Amino acid sequence: MRSTRKSARRYSSRTLKMLWGRAAGRCSMPECRIELLLDDSPYDPIVIIGDIAHVAASSDAGPRGAAAKIAAARDEYSNLILLCKNCHARIDGQSRKFTVGAINTIKTEHESWVRTSLPERGKNRHPWTTVLLQGSYPIDPVRAISALRPDQADKAPRILTVRPDRQSWLQVGDQLASSVRNILDNADSFDRRFAVFPLAPVSACIALGFNLTDRPRVKLFQYHRHIQSWDWSAASPRSITPLTIKWPGTNSRKQGQVIICFEVSSVISKDHIQGVGRNLLGVVRMSVSKPSTGWLRKFEQIESFGRQVHELFEGILRRFPSANCWHLLVAAPAPVAVRIGQAMNPSIIPPVQLYEFHRAAVTAYAPSILLAEH
Repeated sequence: MRSTRKSARRYSSRTLKMLWGRAAGRCSMPECRIELLLDDSPYDPIVIIGDIAHVAASSDAGPRGAAAKIAAARDEYSNLILLCKNCHARIDGQSRKFTVGAINTIKTEHESWVRTSLPERGKNRHPWTTVLLQGSYPIDPVRAISALRPDQADKAPRILTVRPDRQSWLQVGDQLASSVRNILDNADSFDRRFAVFPLAPVSACIALGFNLTDRPRVKLFQYHRHIQSWDWSAASPRSITPLTIKWPGTNSRKQGQVIICFEVSSVISKDHIQGVGRNLLGVVRMSVSKPSTGWLRKFEQIESFGRQVHELFEGILRRFPSANCWHLLVAAPAPVAVRIGQAMNPSIIPPVQLYEFHRAAVTAYAPSILLAEH
């Protein structure tokens, strides 16, 4: 009688260590990411609820079987992904949606999340210095710090409150510069790690990033209002797409001013920039494919955005080397605004004038903080 029992798959010890280690023992699906080892109890042993799933099927007849590799390569690390049992059933049951390419992307992004979001094991790392930047809407410190898990905050968070409705923008700028300088001076110079939770006007967020600079390690968090959480893993996933940069028709070595528009949450129309700057050399626009308030969904988007902003600023310096002022119009979430500020190197860029958007005002964008080298 022919046996219906499946033949046992044999994975090398090295493959198993890489798969479980790089996934941090968690399900790789971004909306799941549960731990796959349940702790033992006085009555029960440790329970493993994880599955080793194949990207291309383990056989020609399986899900994504048309993309199956030769037998010797089917059980290698490159063709495997760690999932919980529910997510394993999901990718196999919806193989048209979860193609080989889609699953490889899920695996790559999960491993990137593990590297950037989880603590570095085996190293004597200091807790995070937490910075809460709030405006008229107060931030719940407990809810914010809980998003750091399994990492810890070092002590009470540094709460920075800005109220441009009660103080001038000059005062706000000076307050942020002084506060950040004090935070940096009191942080461990050998292991500066800052967890930043911004929920304030965009100009204050940019100024915070500008004063923090790009030198210390900074992890930014987004407040997801619809679920009232700062936890990145709680947000639905979104693929990372390249940004579009629109340059003016010509470059110039003349002295003058440049307008830089960041269109992430919404489009900045030509009417909105009327009256901004003088002796203009050109308008530069950096845009996502479909600007919306729901664009930002995961931490990796900020990392990718930050790298492209660095390249943008370098390009502006090459195209307009004699510009004596940059005007920044930013329609973006708070953590993205902080990242824009971090990307500015005050020693090589001209003074930067920031603006706040006022929908009902005659002039849509009103000047706020002027950033310049201290």
